[in-house]
This record gives sequence, structure tokens and C-alpha cells, in this order.
Amino acid sequence: MGRFNNKNIAKCAARMGQCFSSTYATVDVPRHEVNMNLEDIKRNSYTFSDGIGKISPELALEVAEKLQLTTDNQPCAYQIRYAGCKGVVACWPNKEGENFKLSLRPSMNKFESDHTVLEICSWTRLQPGFLNRQIITLLSALDVKDEIFWDMQMKMVEKLNLMLENTEVAFDVITASCAESGNTASIMLGSGFDPKTEPHLRGMLSSIRVAQFEDLREKSRIFVNDGRWLMGCSDELGVLEQGQCFIQVSNPSVENCFAKHGSRFSERTSNLTVIEGTVIIAKNPCLHPGDVRVLKAVNVPGLEHSFDCLIFPQKGDRPHTDEASGSDLDGDLYFVTWDENLIPPSKRSWPPMEGRIDFNKLWRTSFKGKMVRYCRFFHKKHGERQSWHNMQRTCCACDLSDDGALDEKCIKLAELAATAVDFPKTGKIVNMPTQLKPKQYPDFMGKENFQSYKSEKILGKLYRQIKDFYNTDNAPCSELEILPSGIPYDEDLEVPDSASFLNDAWDCKLKYDLQLNGLVGQYKVSREEEIVTGHIWSMPKHGSKKQGEMKDRIKHAYSALRKEFRKVFDQLGVDFDQISEEERNAVFEKKASAWYQVTYHPIWVKKSLKLQEPDQEGETVNLSFAWIAADYLARIKIKRKGAGPGNSHKPIDMLGRYIADRI
Repeated sequence: MGRFNNKNIAKCAARMGQCFSSTYATVDVPRHEVNMNLEDIKRNSYTFSDGIGKISPELALEVAEKLQLTTDNQPCAYQIRYAGCKGVVACWPNKEGENFKLSLRPSMNKFESDHTVLEICSWTRLQPGFLNRQIITLLSALDVKDEIFWDMQMKMVEKLNLMLENTEVAFDVITASCAESGNTASIMLGSGFDPKTEPHLRGMLSSIRVAQFEDLREKSRIFVNDGRWLMGCSDELGVLEQGQCFIQVSNPSVENCFAKHGSRFSERTSNLTVIEGTVIIAKNPCLHPGDVRVLKAVNVPGLEHSFDCLIFPQKGDRPHTDEASGSDLDGDLYFVTWDENLIPPSKRSWPPMEGRIDFNKLWRTSFKGKMVRYCRFFHKKHGERQSWHNMQRTCCACDLSDDGALDEKCIKLAELAATAVDFPKTGKIVNMPTQLKPKQYPDFMGKENFQSYKSEKILGKLYRQIKDFYNTDNAPCSELEILPSGIPYDEDLEVPDSASFLNDAWDCKLKYDLQLNGLVGQYKVSREEEIVTGHIWSMPKHGSKKQGEMKDRIKHAYSALRKEFRKVFDQLGVDFDQISEEERNAVFEKKASAWYQVTYHPIWVKKSLKLQEPDQEGETVNLSFAWIAADYLARIKIKRKGAGPGNSHKPIDMLGRYIADRI
């Protein structure tokens, strides 16, 4: 694992846990190519650069290729683990005379290790913005009108209700709120497939619809069109002043999924937007009114290479990251919105929480023998559960008080919750005063075993609207169920001379289905479309954090599975190395047609059913295998049916025309 010398036993245990993070191993970076002493920016006992380093553009590209990231814009920052270091490395050109591939700061070094493989936890990408109960509670206390949240939820509900019947609405919902996980459905919709007749498309749309309804009911997770979740980074040029930030976001661009189709598709559509003006940021958990920060987004030269991240200044009296829930730059994600309706009318930040714990002053005791006792102590006290209960108590207090999150009790509870969140690193226990413990809970918390009351605050109203309208516990499974005998076969997707690829396609499908069924069974998910879209709603209920972690594991596992078989699809062999782009695309269309046929044709469906286990026989067949090649099936469909109205400016029609104009 490494050498752990920290005498703070709680913190040392957290450092050991770092070794068990879920990561992607990429490239080996020798020590001589790494600057381990990039200077930290410190002022007023704060570290403004806590957890952030730099990566060269060359290494960043190498990592992106290793991760098989085929999006139009390679990530500009990665959350990493390297030789006992943790944090984020953002892409910056080396200064003249420097040749380092990585530059890491002392604040990133947690323990000593000889492991030099660069491991990636996550990376910057388009992550749509959503509100949640904590953010809504704080914004409501800061005088954002309740009608704003109600109207936003109503618009979202209206679109979710229409998306199975109206392809234009479905395309809008998928491209805006699903990011990369919705690319397959977006391609299918944009090339003329109809969810009324295409079962896999309908299954994906249904899974997304049900999951988003459940998130509305359980979390008030309302989509914010003018918002994002962004990874925090630092202004290495020192051009941003206190109170400023730099934000450049990418916008959905399904056209760029066709970049590998040759020179006609090689031009990239410009999809970056620099945000300017007043914005708010928040980082979960956020319970204190000062956790919502009001900043000014500015456009300054030198930062234009950074996108899908939130650039904070290195100037000022206190880091804005620390002001926002005591966060740092080691991979934290921030909710950001520039929607004027969600900016507090005062356009000023509430004073941030003060007096956070100095980890280094706690548990200063000899190491030997203490670690085992700490682990037992941690298991007994269970810090994660402790912090969760404190957050729930804060939510109750906010709901009961006319002042909401500004109430003195709520602020005290927020401070206790902040201490509880840090329990794994500090070992400091929060003793909850009796007078702060709730006697009853608001109805939106779903505490069926406790006394509850009807909440008259905005969270209660939002909850009851969804609860009365749509109960996901009784969601109609008929939306998703497809009998094998009823799977329609689209003859438009048959391509002459595709028969030579059928046997290989069948072998690939068997291997793919075996692994996909393993994921469905392992996580007890009802439908493959949940796995494929990442919108998982049928999995057994766990704690909120554990539920989120399990969903992330499923997404990572399916992403790896899909990339594995897309790589198989893209391989044509040496016999095809010298052919033209047009000939290559023709071969890929034949191969895609074969993958579709072994998935949908009645003869192959029967073969699939015969291979099922006796207790599953005749229930369902997996359809997602064919759509690994959705981009080539889209080409075939458009060649047969055309691209739709030539004068339409609807996004759903523009994708079809984009493809048609190039084939």
C-alpha cells in the first residue's frame, strides 16, 4: 500500500482507504517526469491550491486515449491517484524550460508510495445541472421565490409525460439532461426511429422517465437548463480576482459522435460557451446559508482552454472553495447556475461558516495499536450514518421554522453536520443536544415509522405534486415489458452482402449478453435499458450514499463493457487497411446490419430464447447489442428513409440532415 506516517489515527485510516478507491489504471509516469514540489498557494492559514496540480497536454491526450474517450473535447482535468498523492490535475502547458508531465503539490501528497501508474477516478465532462432539496432549502431561505421551483418542476413533469409520444420532446429531454448516457437514444431519435415501434428506444426512454420521476419524488432533483455540475480547478495564471470565477461549458452535440466516419464528418461543431455575469455555486452537502456562494463569472484571456470545470481564483482572504461547505480542489463537484431566477435577489453571499476543525491537532497519539482500536470505534459510531442523521435533523428544523435555513437552530445543526461529515478523518463525535432532536418529520422525508406532518414549505408542495401524480413503486411495467414474439423487425436495416458477418456477430452477441446479464443479476436491476442509460430505478433500496455508489459502479462497468465491444466492432482486420473511407463505411454498415439482424430477426430471437435458463425461458431478450453501432444503423436508416424536412430548424431534424448531407 505505502508508508503511512501520519500520527492522526483517523486521518491515517482515511489515507489507507485511498488505496481502495475505484480507479482506471492508465499510463506509467516515471518519477523523473514528475515535479512533486509545485508550490502551494497559502494565505491566512488557508491553502488556496489544496488538492490541485497540473498535467501536460501531451500526457492528458495519452490518458484520454487510454480511457477510450472519444468525445469531441478531450477532458481538461482528471481526478487522480499517483504514488500516494490524490487530487486533481488540470491541463496547462509547461512553462519554458520545464519538461514535467505531472506537477503535484505538497497538499496532494497523503503518504509515501512507489506506485507510479497514473490512476484516474473521474474527469471533466458535460454534467447537466440539477437542483436538490438542500440547495432548494437554502435558495428559498435566501428569498428565491417558491413559484420559481414549482414552475421548473411543472415544466419538467410536462416534458417527461410527453417524451414517450412526442419524439421532439424526447430528443430535447435526452440531449439536455442525460449527457453522454443519452447519445444512443439521441442518435436513434434524430435518424427517424420511433419509440412507438422501436422497443429498445422505448425501453430507454421509459427508464429515463421513471428514474427522473423517482429522483423528483425522493430528492426534488429538478433539471436546470442554465446550470451544470462542474469539477473545481485553480487559476494557475493568477488573473482572477476575489469574487470572480471562470466558467466555460460544453453543450450537447450528438453530431460529434460521427467523427470517426471520415473527412466529411471531421469538422467539429463549436459547442463551447463562456458564461459571464452573476452565478451561484454550491457543493453538497450544503446546509448552512453561507454554503451558497454568489460569484461573478468573467471571460479573461489565458483560460479559454479550460471547459466543463469551475476555475477559482488564487487571490483573496479565504478560498471560495472553503467558503462553500469547507470544500477543496481534490475532485469536489460544484453545482453552478447562471439562471437569473435562481440568483438570490440580494446578489450577495451570506457569511460563510467559520471554525472548521484542524485535523492535525486531533488524535495525536502513538500509532502502534491505535489503528485497530480506531477501526472498531469507527464501526461502532459509523460516521457516515451520524452525518446523515444530522443532515436530516437540519432539514426538519428548516421546514418547521419560518426563517428556514436562517434560523439559529438550523445554523447550529449545520455546524454539527459539518463536524459529523469530517468524522472519518477526525474521529470527533458529534453529541446532539436533546432540544435539537426532531419530534416529528415532514411528509416529504418519507419517515413512515415516525410521527410526521404535512409540510407547507416548498419541498412539501413539490413532493406531494409528484407523489400524487406518479408513484414509481407502482410504475407500470408494461411501459418496459416486451414479449419476444412482439419484437418488430425493421427491414430498412438489412444491407446487401451483410450475411458474411452474421456468424461473427452472433458470437459477439453471446459474449456481450453473458456479461450484460451478469450486471443485471449482480445488481438486481429489472431491465437492460436501465443499465444502458445509467438511469437505474428498480435496484433494491439502500442508503442514499451507498445507492449512489452502486449506481456509479454499474455505469462504470457498463461503460467498460460497451467500449470493449465497440472496439470489436471497429476492428476490420488487415484486409481492409488500404480501402477508401467510402468503402470502409460501406463495410461498417454491413457489419452493423449483421449485429442488428442477430438481435432482432425472428430466427435469431428464437435462437436466443433457446439458450436461456429454464426459469427465464421466453421472458425477454436483450436488444442493446445492436445499438453499440447506433451511428452506422442511423446512416442505413437515413439512406432508406431520408432526413426529414429540409427547412426545419428543430434540433431533432438537424441531426438527420447533418448525416444525410455527408453520406
